[in-house]
Amino acid sequence: MNTSFSILFLALILSISFGFKKLAETSKFQIFGEMLTQINTPEKVIALTYDDGPNPIYTRRLLHVLARHQVKATFFVIGNQVEQYPEIVQDIRLQGHELGNHSYSHRQLILTSRAVIRSEISKTDQLLRRNGVHQAIHFRAPFGYKRIRLPLVLSQLKKKNVLWNVDPKDYRASSSKTVVDHVIDRVSPGSIVLLHDGRGDRTLTIEATAQLIPKLQSQGYRFATVSELLSLTSPKS
Repeated sequence: MNTSFSILFLALILSISFGFKKLAETSKFQIFGEMLTQINTPEKVIALTYDDGPNPIYTRRLLHVLARHQVKATFFVIGNQVEQYPEIVQDIRLQGHELGNHSYSHRQLILTSRAVIRSEISKTDQLLRRNGVHQAIHFRAPFGYKRIRLPLVLSQLKKKNVLWNVDPKDYRASSSKTVVDHVIDRVSPGSIVLLHDGRGDRTLTIEATAQLIPKLQSQGYRFATVSELLSLTSPKS
């Protein structure tokens, strides 16, 4: 009997752990606060978003591509990168793009204390404010992981957790075509597309962006920042 009980208890613990892992990773559900992955709109408008910068090489190259096509995007930046490259943050802002908060150190925030979570968010907010960002600063959870504490803190701070509904996993793609095909196949009105401009070689992402913009424009899509997208209508979650 004791052995059977132990097995059942272990199975229960494993099931709960697995459930919490899925809750942390899912982009479909959040217990507290406001999370969004897509905007409910009939307009063919989408947001290109870039995580993990600023990067002195790839962010600058990406800005050139966006400027050439006259497209605005949203950059979810890491605070310690902002400290290293404030001039690139200024370039992003002055070129009319939106800046969001992707934590200070890009650590997983699902097993940390609420004090650590607050610090990770507030330090990056303060850095962005010092670099001239005056509008609301949206947040994106590192790795998209949430669980309970992070959404609770975000709710208390009245911050939206801006995730995505299109993720081509550009950081491990074998070619720019793979990224482009994934986005083209899955994008829809109100989509938020996840891409990256830091924490690795992002050459494929830049190439993919240069190909994606005209392809999507030929399908009637236009591009907006996350805040512009939010102004259209209510979020899907």
